[in-house]
Amino acid sequence: MRAQFIRRSAAVVAGLALAAGGLGIAGALQANAAGTSNTAVSTTAVARSITIKAAGTYVPLWAKVPLTGKTTGIAKGTVVQVQRLQSGKWVNFPATTKVTSKGTYSVWVASGRAGVNKFRVVAAKTASPSVSITYVK
Repeated sequence: MRAQFIRRSAAVVAGLALAAGGLGIAGALQANAAGTSNTAVSTTAVARSITIKAAGTYVPLWAKVPLTGKTTGIAKGTVVQVQRLQSGKWVNFPATTKVTSKGTYSVWVASGRAGVNKFRVVAAKTASPSVSITYVK
């Protein structure tokens, strides 16, 4: 009789432990689903940035000038849009490319607008500094 009592007591304790563990897991899953968690997660947000470099700064009209640069915190495959400053506003220029797996990009521009043309690139709501290319006749 005593042995049977011990076996049943052990079974009850084991069942309660499993149930408590199950509730703990279910509670953790519910907390994660609700967007809250009791566990500390360390995530460091990487600041997004993008650089730009022009291969030429004084070129003939319609010459192709490569623009290259590196990105930080911008995913591979993100579209890089070239923009030109026109009448004080940045306007999309008909040249795009994508960020590579190494976080770099390369695109070229050509313009028939004589004089100083200011270009920049934009990717993931992040703009590079501008570069000036002077196109001459």
